Amino acid sequence: MSELRLQERNVVMGNWRSGAFHIRRPSSLGPLLRAFVSALLVGLMSTTALVGHAHAETYRLGVQDKVRLKVIDWRASKGEYKELDALEDVYAVNPAGAVSLPLVGEIPAENKTTEELSVAIAEAIQKRSGQLSRPGVSVELDKFRPIYVAGEVERPGEYEFRPRLTVLQAISIAGGLRRITEAGLLRLERDRIIATGDHERARVDLRRAIAKRARLIAEQQGLDDIPLPAELKNERDADQLISNEHALMQARADLLSSQLSGLKDVKELYEQEVQSLADKTKSLQRQIAIVKQNLGNVSSLVQRGLSVTGRELTLEQAVGDLEGRLLDTQVASVRAQEEARKAVRDADDLKSKRMESINADLQKTRHELEEAAAKLTTANQLVDEATILAPRLALEREDTSLRKPAFSILRKVDGRNTQIPADQNTDLQPGDVVRVDITSSRPSSELLQPRDQAAQEEKAARATVGR
Repeated sequence: MSELRLQERNVVMGNWRSGAFHIRRPSSLGPLLRAFVSALLVGLMSTTALVGHAHAETYRLGVQDKVRLKVIDWRASKGEYKELDALEDVYAVNPAGAVSLPLVGEIPAENKTTEELSVAIAEAIQKRSGQLSRPGVSVELDKFRPIYVAGEVERPGEYEFRPRLTVLQAISIAGGLRRITEAGLLRLERDRIIATGDHERARVDLRRAIAKRARLIAEQQGLDDIPLPAELKNERDADQLISNEHALMQARADLLSSQLSGLKDVKELYEQEVQSLADKTKSLQRQIAIVKQNLGNVSSLVQRGLSVTGRELTLEQAVGDLEGRLLDTQVASVRAQEEARKAVRDADDLKSKRMESINADLQKTRHELEEAAAKLTTANQLVDEATILAPRLALEREDTSLRKPAFSILRKVDGRNTQIPADQNTDLQPGDVVRVDITSSRPSSELLQPRDQAAQEEKAARATVGR
């Protein structure tokens, strides 16, 4: 190779190492040198992924991994290589397992190496731009997806992954194994008190819901008294609960009775008005008949010249006035009858709405009853945990040799979450969940103290109440 070509190659390599990717071709570069430079750039761009990591060739990308992208393109019209700044950035593998590039779109990345991803991106850019040759694409792993540490550690949570990270190192990052302190025991005692209070509230809510359901069923069936539910037979305050519901039922019944009584009075009032209008109608009809009879007699006398026409006209006017009054009376009677029927309909609607309200309240109460039972079950479990766990931890605190850590790793394998047994020297992979549990070597019979036995007896009593 001539001295001039050696100088030109050194210029190209120097610009590549210094980051000056905007390389202009000297006028004296020949076709052979241009082909050499193009092959050299593409080769360098393809081998920069995961520089410094010995296992980079086999690492497969996953969701939350971040990659840094650089693209070099040959501009034949200008005779230069140019870095595509629009695509140079850090991209995260999204939940769909792809990286989303501007002007290119989403490129599948999950389960690919950085080299495979760089080839896929180069092909996508070439297809999108219609170029004859693929651009040089560098994909470098910028940040691994995180790991998670859970269980008996001081600070459970999400932590950054680094290569060759072991279980012991991850636990150290999370603050080490959880340490039992006086403050921790006091917190457990406080939790026990809070859980006991929550249990009592859930128990009260459950009993009230049972009594309310019994009251609604009695209202639905039209009963005057509320039968004592079987769930409350052993409750000391069962009579008080039923008495409270009975008072509410009586108040609701009195309200309904008052409303129905008012509608009944309205109906009777209109019925009396109808009767009065009927009597008035008969009276008017008799008056009209008499006046018409007189009118006929007067008309006969007028025709024979024995009476004046003025009297005949007066009687005709009297007939018209009486007939108008009769029509008004009949219209008023029809209106009064309609109002009486409306009062009857209103009473029926009131009863119907009352029953609909009872059915809706009953359905809602049954749902509340299920929720209260679930809350009581949860409260039972919390009380038991707080009551039994506190003395056990107190015993283990006296002898740290009883506290044996057990490690496991939850890892996604072939798309499925798999739990893998591990020890403190097991290497982790990005996305792993490290689970730390503490087991005790003391026999469980030694952990039972009088306080625990009392708690178990209390649990049995609460279970009887909750049924």
